[in-house]
Amino acid sequence: MQSNPAALHAPAEPKASLVQDASMGWATLTGMIIAGSTTAAFGKQLTGYFSPLSMIFLSEVMMLLFAVLSFGLVPLIKKTVHLDSAKLLPLVTAGVMNGVLAPLFWFWGLTRTSAINSQLFGMAEMIFLVLFGALYAHQALKRTHGIGGLIMICGIMIVSLKGFSEPFSFAIGDLSIVIACFFYAVGGSIICTHLKDIAPQSIIFVRSLCAAAFFFMLSPFIPQPFITEIRHFPVAMIAVLLSYGLISRFLLVFCYYASIKRLPLSTVSELSTLSIAGAMAFAWMYLGESVTWYHMVGAAFIMAGASVVQWTSIQQLEERFVHFLKSHHRQQM
Repeated sequence: MQSNPAALHAPAEPKASLVQDASMGWATLTGMIIAGSTTAAFGKQLTGYFSPLSMIFLSEVMMLLFAVLSFGLVPLIKKTVHLDSAKLLPLVTAGVMNGVLAPLFWFWGLTRTSAINSQLFGMAEMIFLVLFGALYAHQALKRTHGIGGLIMICGIMIVSLKGFSEPFSFAIGDLSIVIACFFYAVGGSIICTHLKDIAPQSIIFVRSLCAAAFFFMLSPFIPQPFITEIRHFPVAMIAVLLSYGLISRFLLVFCYYASIKRLPLSTVSELSTLSIAGAMAFAWMYLGESVTWYHMVGAAFIMAGASVVQWTSIQQLEERFVHFLKSHHRQQM
C-alpha cells in the first residue's frame, strides 16, 4: 500500500503559515515600538514651527488619511451616516475629547516641556482610565490595579521631584500633559461604555472630522494663520514633517493593527511600554535632551506599573480593552 505524499506533508503548510504569521507579528510589534518612540521627539520639533491648533489639524489629517487608505472614504461615510442617532452625542463627545481638547493640551504642553517628560507624564492616562472605569463604567477594581497605579505614581513623583532632590512642583508643560491625559481618559471611558459596538474606524473618522471642524472655526481668530506657518516652514524641516506623518502616525497605527492580529493582546500591550524607554533614547540621540538617573528610575517604575495595570485590564475585560485600543491613537497607544 503506497502512502499519499500529500497526506504526509499536509501539516507542514499550516505550521509554516503559523511561524510566518508569528514572525510578521513580532516584526510589526518591533516596528510599532520604534515608531512610537519617535512621536514625542518629532512632535516637539514641529511645535517650534506650528501652533498647537495647527498641530492638531496636521496630526488628525494624517490619521484621517490612514483611515481612508485602509477602509475607503465612501464606506466610512456610509457607515457613519447609518449610525444609530442615539450614538451620535457620545460619538461626537468622544471625538471632541480625544481629537480636540486632549491634543490641544498635549501639543501646548509639548512646547513647554521636554519630549522625555511628555512621554513619562503621558502615562498618567492609564491611571485616569482605571479610575473612570471604576466610577463611570462601574468596573470592579482589583488589588493589582491599585498596586500598578501606585507604582506608576511613584515613578511620576520621582521624575517631578527630580529624584526627591527638590520640593514638589509641576512645570506648566508637565501639568498640561497630565490635563491632556485626563481628557484622553474621559474620551476613552465614553468609547468603552457607550461606543463598544461602533466600528473603530468610524470613531477615528468622526474624531478627525471634529478636529478639522474645530481648526476651521478657530483659524480666522488666530494671529498667525496656518498658511503663514506653512510659508515660513523651513525646507530643511520637511523631512521631519514627513517622518512624523509616515513614521509617528501612519507606520505606528499600521504596525499596531498588524501586530494585534498576529500576536496575543497581552504580549502587544505589555511590550508596547518599551516605547517609553525608546522615546527617552531617541530624544537623547536626536534632540540632545539630557537623560538623568531619575528619568531612568522613574521610567522603570512607570513601565512596571503600566504593565501590571494593562495585564489586569486585559484579563478582566479583554473585548472592551481591544476595542478601546483600536479606536484610540494618541501616540501608540
